[in-house]
Amino acid sequence: MKPVAGDLGQPLLILLLPETLERYALREPVERLLEAPGAVAIDPPRMPLSLGVARILARRQVKRLKLPGRPRALGVFDPRQLPLAGALVERHPDADVWALRGALPGADFVFALGSADDLGPAWERMERLGIETGRLGSERVR
Repeated sequence: MKPVAGDLGQPLLILLLPETLERYALREPVERLLEAPGAVAIDPPRMPLSLGVARILARRQVKRLKLPGRPRALGVFDPRQLPLAGALVERHPDADVWALRGALPGADFVFALGSADDLGPAWERMERLGIETGRLGSERVR
């Protein structure tokens, strides 16, 4: 199927990682989410940044991002990822912001990924947003 004008591709869950996946304490549940065809991860900056610098760089980073679809949900694990989440929401205002580890003011969905044995609520939320999970009957005819 060819994309129509204005179609930005498949809906995506973008996981904004606070550290590389290999080193992250929540690696296993994150990898389970990344099994979904509509889920991708973005690694953090290589150097710690001040909040002001992070905001400036986040806007630039979002302009250069080559995503395989359009963001519909942004999984945030750490408040240090908020500048990037904010820049993505500016560009994709219909994207949900998910708090995946602890409280996050203004989050559209809160899910404690580290203490969840069942990812069902996350899969269901992804499905409602049109993000393909490979579960719950989401396999799309292409």
